[in-house]
Amino acid sequence: MGTSSSVEAERKFDAEESTPLPALEKISGIGKVGDPARHSLEAIYFDTRLLSLAARGITLRRRTGGLDAGWHLKVPLGPGKRTEIHAPLGSAETVPVEIMDRVLAYTRGHAVAAIATLSTERTSYALYGSAGERVAEFVDDHVRAHVAIGEPRQLAWREWEVELAAHDGNVDDAVLETLAGQLSDAGAMPSKRTSKLATALGESWPAANGSGWETPGGKSTAVVPVLDYLATQVAELLLQDAHVRLGRDDSVHQMRSIIRRIRSVLHTYRKLFDAGAAANLQTGLKSLAKTLGRYRDTEVLHERLRNDLDELPGTLVLGPLHDELDQRMAVRADTAMSAVKNRLNSPRYFRLLDELEDLLDAPPLTRKATRKATKTTAKLVNKAAKRLAKRHKAAVGAAVGPQRDTAFHEVRKAAKKLRFAAEAAERVHGKRAARLGEAAHKVQSILGEHQDSVMARAELLRLGTASDVGSSAFTFGLLHAMERNAADATEQDYLQNGGMARKLRLKK
Repeated sequence: MGTSSSVEAERKFDAEESTPLPALEKISGIGKVGDPARHSLEAIYFDTRLLSLAARGITLRRRTGGLDAGWHLKVPLGPGKRTEIHAPLGSAETVPVEIMDRVLAYTRGHAVAAIATLSTERTSYALYGSAGERVAEFVDDHVRAHVAIGEPRQLAWREWEVELAAHDGNVDDAVLETLAGQLSDAGAMPSKRTSKLATALGESWPAANGSGWETPGGKSTAVVPVLDYLATQVAELLLQDAHVRLGRDDSVHQMRSIIRRIRSVLHTYRKLFDAGAAANLQTGLKSLAKTLGRYRDTEVLHERLRNDLDELPGTLVLGPLHDELDQRMAVRADTAMSAVKNRLNSPRYFRLLDELEDLLDAPPLTRKATRKATKTTAKLVNKAAKRLAKRHKAAVGAAVGPQRDTAFHEVRKAAKKLRFAAEAAERVHGKRAARLGEAAHKVQSILGEHQDSVMARAELLRLGTASDVGSSAFTFGLLHAMERNAADATEQDYLQNGGMARKLRLKK
C-alpha cells in the first residue's frame, strides 16, 4: 500500500480536566451523536534540530493505535485546513521515501529525528446530520507528552477537536464554522495552539515564517506587496518541489513557471532591494530554470511534433516517424529528468532556497522600498510596459528570418515580466493592475506559440538534414513548412490582438 492524501479541516478547543462534555446533540444541524469510541494512541514526531518543518506549520509523525495508524505528514493548505498524507507504518527508524520526498525542500539535507512522543487517550463521537449523513467528528483527548529536543521534559493536558467529514474530497467551511461557533457558545475555549506538537514544544515552537508582516495596500510601503507576492511564490515553489520529485504530470512546467514569476518580480522591483542580493538570486534562479527547461522544452517539442505528424495524411509520413520520435524524445527526457533530480538534491539548490527565505525574512532594502506603494509600484510597472513597447517596435522592424524570430521572443519575455510585475501590484492597484496583467498574459501566450514553432523548426531542420534520414526528409520538410505557416499566423494574431498591454498604464 502506498501513500494517500486528504484535506483535513478542524478546530481545536482548550478544556480543563473537570470540564464536562458539551451537549453535542443540541448543536444546530446535528440529528444524532454516535456512541463513544475509545482509542489509545502513541505518536512520535520528527523534525530537524532546527525545527525546519515546525517553522512552516508542517508536522511529521508516526502514530500507532486507532484507525489510521501509520506515517502522517500534515502540510498547511489555508486557515484551519491542512493536506494530510498517509503512508504505512513500516519501520519506526526510517521515514518512508514517499514522505521524505515531500519535505526535502524544507529539511534541505538536515537529518530528521524524533523530537517528541505524545500518548493520547482519545474518545471520539461521530456527528450526523438530520438525513443521517456523517457531518463531523468530535474528539476528547487526554494527552501526555515527552519532549526530547532541548531540555527533556514531560507535560499533560486535555483538548477537544471538531473535524469536518469530507464528502467527495470537499469540505464545507460554513458547516465547520457553525459547529465551532456553537461549541464556543457552549463554553468551550478556542485553542491558540496550532497543534499538539506546538503545545508540547511550548516556547521552543518557532515563529511562523512571515509573521508580523504589514498588510499590502495603497497606504503600505512599496516593498510590502512585492514581499507578499514573493512569499506566496516561494511557498508554491516548495510545494511544487515535492510534485517534481514524485513525478507528477506537468510538475516541472509548474515549478519553472513559479521560478519565472520570482525572477521577473525581482527584476522589475530590483531597485527596492540591495543590488547584490537581488542579482545573486536572479542568477541562481536562472540557472535552476535552465535545468528544468531542458526537460520542459523536450515535453513541449515532443507533443508539438507528435501533433504535427498526426495532422499529415498517412501517405505523406515516410517511415516509422512516430516511433522514432517517441524513442528520441524519451532518451532526451530521461537525461533531462536525471539532471533535474540531481539539481534538486544538490547543496547549491538548498542554498538557493535558504537565500530566498532570507530575503523574505530580512530583506536588504533601499530607500525606495519605504516609499508609498501606489506611486512607486506604478512607476516600476509602467517602466516594464514601456520596455514591452520598445521591444515591440524592434520586432516589427526586424528583417524576416532568425533575427525577427529572436526579436519576437524578446517581446514575449518583456510581456512575461510585465505580467508578473502587474500581478505583484494587484493588492495596491486592484482591477487596473489585473487588466494589465491579463493583457500581458495574452501577449505571452500568443508569442509562446510562436517560440514553440521556432524550436520545432530548428529540430525539424536538424532531423531533415541528418545523414541517415533518407526519404523521411520529405516529411520533415512538410512539417517545417507547416510550422513556418503557424509562426506567421501567430505573428498576425499578436499584431492584431496584442496592443492592449503596450497601452495600459497604472495610475500614480
